[in-house]
Amino acid sequence: MVSRAGNSPRRSTVPSVVVGVADHNGWAILVSVAASNGKPVVVDRRRVPLVDKGVPSQPYHHETLALPGAEAEPLLRKVKRSIAARAALAFEHLSSDLSPRYRVSSIAIRHPPLPQLPATVAEVHRSYYTTCRADGMLYHQALCAEARRRDWKVHLHHRGEELARAAEALHEDAAEVERFVNGLREELKPPWTAEHRHAFAAAIATPGFSWRAKL
Repeated sequence: MVSRAGNSPRRSTVPSVVVGVADHNGWAILVSVAASNGKPVVVDRRRVPLVDKGVPSQPYHHETLALPGAEAEPLLRKVKRSIAARAALAFEHLSSDLSPRYRVSSIAIRHPPLPQLPATVAEVHRSYYTTCRADGMLYHQALCAEARRRDWKVHLHHRGEELARAAEALHEDAAEVERFVNGLREELKPPWTAEHRHAFAAAIATPGFSWRAKL
């Protein structure tokens, strides 16, 4: 059973962490951010699998296209179970690895690719636009559901606005924030990809931190 580390009685005395999430079909980048002397610091970064080996990672866009509904729906349920279990495991391992020095308070994740996921595979396949985005919904929904189950707040942002929002939160010029974020590559060493940088910036912009120091 997955523990709910966020409910520890010591939570108020432990520094909080926001996890910037860059979610993809089958995997995600997690960048954990805390405040140190009023400045944002990376305390953990990792790439996590979100579906088991041998289980389709994009069932709507591939496998279910050639299946009748009687076979497509059970396959989709299998995929959903795998993704949910992997999301739970990823957050459990992260929470455990950060404890007892830090506690996760929230995640920052991009808005979902669709307003909602249709109820059936057949409904998804009626629209090419929906079919191309439905698989992403499986991962987004699982990550958000698991975060909420652990009493972590979920903060949504639009792709591409991460640096601008971080600059606003830090009361800094956007160009200076971009230099700061990019410059962490020398300190942290690879990998520090665009996805890492955007997840970091999204976490910085999350309500709850009080940034006091200049970059």
